[in-house]
Amino acid sequence: MVDVVVVHSWKDEEKDKVMDFANKVMSMSKEKKLPSGLRLLGIELGQGKNMAVCKWEADSLNHLMDVAKSLGPTWDIQAFEVKTAYKKGLF
Repeated sequence: MVDVVVVHSWKDEEKDKVMDFANKVMSMSKEKKLPSGLRLLGIELGQGKNMAVCKWEADSLNHLMDVAKSLGPTWDIQAFEVKTAYKKGLF
């Protein structure tokens, strides 16, 4: 398993599509209907910004991105594996 951060950014006119996408993913997570090997850890929305950051645990970055693309996003998505360098209480 790998930790993955996904950064979504969109234009104002895409906001409704992005929120529909986010609600669908959150519902799938809450109902335990995400594909095997994917676990949504959190979604952070930028206040006053057209940006969201999602934290995932995935069997691979490629699998996560394949699933995301199947949901039809039209906005910019950047995803990358991350490694915790510091977390309060861990070190």
